Amino acid sequence: MPGNMHKSYTRRITSGSDVERTTFFSDAVFAIAMTLVAVDIKIPQVPDGDLGRAVAEQWPEFAAYLLSFAVAGTYWLSHHRLFRLLKGFTAGLQRLNLVLLFFIGLLSYATDMLAFHSDQVIGVVIYAATLGLIGAANTSLWLYAGRQRMFKDDVDARLITYARVRAPVTPAVFLLSIPVAFLNPLAGILIWLAIPLINLGLRLWGRKLPGPELAAD
Repeated sequence: MPGNMHKSYTRRITSGSDVERTTFFSDAVFAIAMTLVAVDIKIPQVPDGDLGRAVAEQWPEFAAYLLSFAVAGTYWLSHHRLFRLLKGFTAGLQRLNLVLLFFIGLLSYATDMLAFHSDQVIGVVIYAATLGLIGAANTSLWLYAGRQRMFKDDVDARLITYARVRAPVTPAVFLLSIPVAFLNPLAGILIWLAIPLINLGLRLWGRKLPGPELAAD
């Protein structure tokens, strides 16, 4: 195949304006991963008289499920909003998206580690690292789309600025909590409470921008 023809063919199959297949596939992976987090919570196999106590003892599993679902949901919202603003896709964007989905697939494992080993360094570190890497991949998608000028022409530049500031917050807090967890696992977990506080401050700032509801949460 002649060189120019090969380049034209390669561009045609690795880039384009249709992002629906990528979006549908990504939504499916998010949905399965978030469902598996709940599926992993097993019904206690105990006598009827002990069922209430057994369910109460599962509170770490339910707490980990709630946290994972909330964070994963936030990442999904960011991902959904990003692809609504794009005018097309490239091979680089799809590769970064696959990296994101790779880490999303580990969500159930990371949640179980936190639920059953939150008092141990390794349990907290694995959870924080997984959620941090998911967020880092998501942030990379936003930054890549900006560098490659992939946003639709009618998207206000201030919205993109807001998204670039907002997207790294959650992964940064999770990743920064890792060295703290090596000193004290509980302290590492408590650092995660900074996420909603920082996001609240950014949301108040974002209200000054037009249409902040389209930005990354």
